[in-house]
Amino acid sequence: MFWSKEIWPPSSPDCKPLDYYVWGVLERESNKRAHNSVVSLKAFITVAVANMNRKHLVNACARFQSRLEAVIEADG
Repeated sequence: MFWSKEIWPPSSPDCKPLDYYVWGVLERESNKRAHNSVVSLKAFITVAVANMNRKHLVNACARFQSRLEAVIEADG
C-alpha cells in the first residue's frame, strides 16, 4: 500500500528504489527456499539480480522523483 502525500512520513528512508523495490524482491525470492550457507545465499542473490525484470527496475527508478517530491511536500 502506498501512502498519500498528505500522510507521507517526513525524512522517510524508503525513497530509494533499492529500499522500496529491489530489497523486497530479493528477500521474497530468496526466502522461497532454505539456504544452508552464506555462499548459497550470495550465489542465489547474484543470479536473482542478473535476472531481474529490467522493465520493473526502470519503473521503480522512474517513481524515485515523485517519492522525493512527496517527502519535500511533507517538509521531510
